[in-house]
Amino acid sequence: MSRNTAWRVRERAEAPDGPPPVWSGRAIVAGAGALFVGAVLALEVYGLADTAVESPAPADGPGGAVLVVPFMACFGVPAALWGSLAVVLPLVWAARRLSVRVTGRDVWWWVPVLAAVAALVVTAVVAIWRPGAGPPAVIWLTSAALPAGAALIARDSALHGRRLLRTLGYGALAMVAVFVVGAGVFGAGLVTEYTPPKADAAGLAGTWTDGHGGTLRLSPDGTARAENLKDHEAAYADDADVALAKYRCTGTGTWSYEWDDSTSTWDQRVRLELADCALGELDGWRIGGTSGGLKLNVQYSDPDAPDWYTLTR
Repeated sequence: MSRNTAWRVRERAEAPDGPPPVWSGRAIVAGAGALFVGAVLALEVYGLADTAVESPAPADGPGGAVLVVPFMACFGVPAALWGSLAVVLPLVWAARRLSVRVTGRDVWWWVPVLAAVAALVVTAVVAIWRPGAGPPAVIWLTSAALPAGAALIARDSALHGRRLLRTLGYGALAMVAVFVVGAGVFGAGLVTEYTPPKADAAGLAGTWTDGHGGTLRLSPDGTARAENLKDHEAAYADDADVALAKYRCTGTGTWSYEWDDSTSTWDQRVRLELADCALGELDGWRIGGTSGGLKLNVQYSDPDAPDWYTLTR
């Protein structure tokens, strides 16, 4: 028997029984790559969906996902590696342990089952902690699909070898496919991009409310009166509680409707000039909602990621 043959026989004899260990470098890297690709795909799908739903400002669309890829390459890769270590690999390990204990063998479908159960717990916690964070179904699907897909790829890498390049390649193809399908859906008119309804001064006159005791009355003669409106911008600048009385605005003044019919309805504005109040003076109040229920929106906080103060009737 040759030396090489004897070495291979000894290596097989010393190899541990069962599948290769989960905690390997290639599994960690494969899981991180899958998390990174999944996050970009999620942003792309979210961008497409966001263009169809009502919003105070134009959505970035799927192009926003492309713009953030360089940023994600710098900061998202370390986060993906951490996520692979903290979430993906423990999910693969736990699914393998439970599968072997319950069925006597390592079965792949225990990974999505365990991910779905964990996502249900995460969704319940988010719903209790932040009731207005978003639809529970969306939170559940996102928190189940992303780690489950990454865990399946990490599991496959642990069992059969490196999968990073294949994951990145298929991910790039998936990004192109999502963009093409999304463009086709919008182009065919199956889904319509949201735009604010066309308004006019006569339709804007009346009493608007923030639902928390604040009102704004816009009279047909161009006069306006505010009662206890919240000055979110001043409170944000002072890092204070907006509920404090000093951040409530009451005053009288004038208002006007501005729009050039050669531009988009996104450019419609209601300009307010109120004594002792500086609500929306710079950019004005944006008109949103639907033709059956208009809204007045003014932004505050960070200009790159603003919050919105909304009045309805």
